[in-house]
Amino acid sequence: MIYEMMALPDPSRIGSILMMLIFISVLIIAHELGHFFVARRCGVKVERFGFGLPFGPTLWSKKIGGVEYCIHACLFGGYVAFPDDDPENPLPKDSPERFENKSIGARFAVMVAGVTVNAILGWLLMFFVFMNWGYPTGEAEKKVLIGNVLSATSPAAEAGIKKGDEIKSLAGQTIQGKDYMVMMKQVQSLIEKSRQQTVPLQVLRQGKLVDLKVTPNKEGKVGIQLAAVAKYEPVTDPVDGAAKTSVFLGNVIGKQFEAFGKLFTGQMPLNELAGPIRIVDEGASMIDQNGVQTGLMLTAIISVILAVMNLLPIPALDGGHIFFLLIEAIKGSPVKQEFRERVTQYGFLGLLALIGFILLNDINNTFINPVK
Repeated sequence: MIYEMMALPDPSRIGSILMMLIFISVLIIAHELGHFFVARRCGVKVERFGFGLPFGPTLWSKKIGGVEYCIHACLFGGYVAFPDDDPENPLPKDSPERFENKSIGARFAVMVAGVTVNAILGWLLMFFVFMNWGYPTGEAEKKVLIGNVLSATSPAAEAGIKKGDEIKSLAGQTIQGKDYMVMMKQVQSLIEKSRQQTVPLQVLRQGKLVDLKVTPNKEGKVGIQLAAVAKYEPVTDPVDGAAKTSVFLGNVIGKQFEAFGKLFTGQMPLNELAGPIRIVDEGASMIDQNGVQTGLMLTAIISVILAVMNLLPIPALDGGHIFFLLIEAIKGSPVKQEFRERVTQYGFLGLLALIGFILLNDINNTFINPVK
């Protein structure tokens, strides 16, 4: 890809950015609703349902049916609060409405509900995409498009290049090759070789050939993001669609664990970790380049990955609570509350540190020093 530093999102991308924000928000809300409804079903009192993390200002709150619903300024997450979470809560310690007083089975059901909803939602979204747009073959059409013009003051914008243009020739050379990757590399190479030189560019725009002239800057960039048109194989049989969905998401989970392994062994650099800012930005670019179905596919993949990650036995995540429940089931008595709280607290602080690192990473990789 070819990038240049960008300060603010292109106004033309606002719609796709908002769409991805809505998609990701739905995943968070769905996860917490899973906890919420199963807790209520098991007779656990829910004090608060929060969208966002409870740090900084609360943008909106309202009490409905004994539950306080909140939207926090720090939107990266969500939570369901029980009386057990507040030491000063007036509900009696032996109340059957407290989470800690429920059976192991009931507590397990509450804790696993969120990841179950994410797994089901991810599967359904992917199935919906396959049945309506087809199954991605992993290949692309032999054409190179302008996915985005990244700045209104870039050489590309000054040359009149527009999002959606198909590059036919550049610097007197026809763009061609055995596949789109070869063609993209050809475009990149020609731009880099033409630093500070005005070269002819021919694009196909709305069925018509348009001749332009572009001058790459001294770094060999023009401020564009290249895009490919993905190929899809039609899926008409729901049974076949269900099988393809399951296999596809199974491969996603396998690759996720492979990525974890590379991360812990140092084979994957930490700056490749992507958080909400970069995910939304890349998802918006995918929507711009190949349509809303690609944004839905990314959302489905993230939903399944969230389910897998939340099951890991890490304190402060659902998997950490489930791990303590399994220990309780094996030993016949709960893990000491003080130990649980201490471990969870340290885990939460570690999680906050990781979130902070990922957000800084996102800001750097998305706005300051975009990943090429």
